[in-house]
Amino acid sequence: MQFSISKEIFLDGITKVQGIAGRKTTFPITANVLISAQGSTITLVATDLEIGFKGHYPATVEEEGTITIPGKKLFEIVREFPHGAIDVRDLENGWVQIFKDKVQYKIVGMDPNDFPKLPEVEGMELFELDSLVFADMIEKTNLSGGMSSEEKRPHLIGVYLEKIVQEEKNGLRMVSTDGNRLARVDYIPDEGMQPPAFDGAKGVILPKKVMTEILRVSEGGGKISLGVQKNYFVIQKEAETIIGRLVEGEYPDYNLVIPNDLETFFEIEKQPFVSILKRMSILCSERYRAVRFKVDPQRLEVSVNNPELGDSNEEMPIAFNGGAFEAAFNPRFFVDALNPMKSDMIKVNILDSSKPCILEGSEDPRYLSVIMPMRM
Repeated sequence: MQFSISKEIFLDGITKVQGIAGRKTTFPITANVLISAQGSTITLVATDLEIGFKGHYPATVEEEGTITIPGKKLFEIVREFPHGAIDVRDLENGWVQIFKDKVQYKIVGMDPNDFPKLPEVEGMELFELDSLVFADMIEKTNLSGGMSSEEKRPHLIGVYLEKIVQEEKNGLRMVSTDGNRLARVDYIPDEGMQPPAFDGAKGVILPKKVMTEILRVSEGGGKISLGVQKNYFVIQKEAETIIGRLVEGEYPDYNLVIPNDLETFFEIEKQPFVSILKRMSILCSERYRAVRFKVDPQRLEVSVNNPELGDSNEEMPIAFNGGAFEAAFNPRFFVDALNPMKSDMIKVNILDSSKPCILEGSEDPRYLSVIMPMRM
């Protein structure tokens, strides 16, 4: 096998498989990338046995064939290669040469016949939506930080996609939680959309670990297609496909943690609020994670008191239509929720120290974030 390909195109494809080929499994070959050259394209395939990726890229193929080489090392080599074309060819005994002019690498591969095959899903019904919209939904529901690798509960390891109908228009809802916070975002285009195809189900659970790969595929805009069949999901955008297993189990009723009484609130400028929270976070630690909100009708005081490090406090003027109270929250949860929001002014719905806080914004009309308070 031998082919020549643009560094930029090759690197783009290899980058998209890093999160899959780099995961630990019981099969060492899954750390490799399968590369097939045929006609005028090469095909990159990666899998961790639960999630797979396949992408087709233009290349000049001098000799057809298939190889498999370590994904991480291939990425590092191509990333540092000079700009221009890169030549790849197989050698004897499974070795692969990557070269151009005076730059040359020889790395050891494995038998491509041992590489696991991706599931074959025939006749799957797909529905389309804007890839940048889907990426925005993922970014707003990205709550996977700090999750234990041993966690098995469906609602904690997965993101829930649900079919919804509002004002007689079909839409898609995405919900994510980590047990301490919840994010919900809806997509309902003005022109309507075809009903999401979930193989007869109202909703499905995608694994959180696939979301980074979906974001990479979504770059550049255009349409993205999503489909579900039995226990599998497929994400397609142009010549790239992600296929994987759905998370099995029932997603709990997330509406139970969203308060119905949202009558007490204050509005606050997003960026100054985020800056205060980041400054307070400097003195937080593993044992002392909370910052304290002291709320009254005219002002918000944010403070941190860590006996191991020190203390700090700042104030911002607000107009709150409820009574004075104090509550404690994890500041990182607020920063994570606020960063992807487009709104300059944030509506903070909060009743007292025992109730969840709800964040909303006028420029993010179908998004809300629920943050549970901490013990003071």
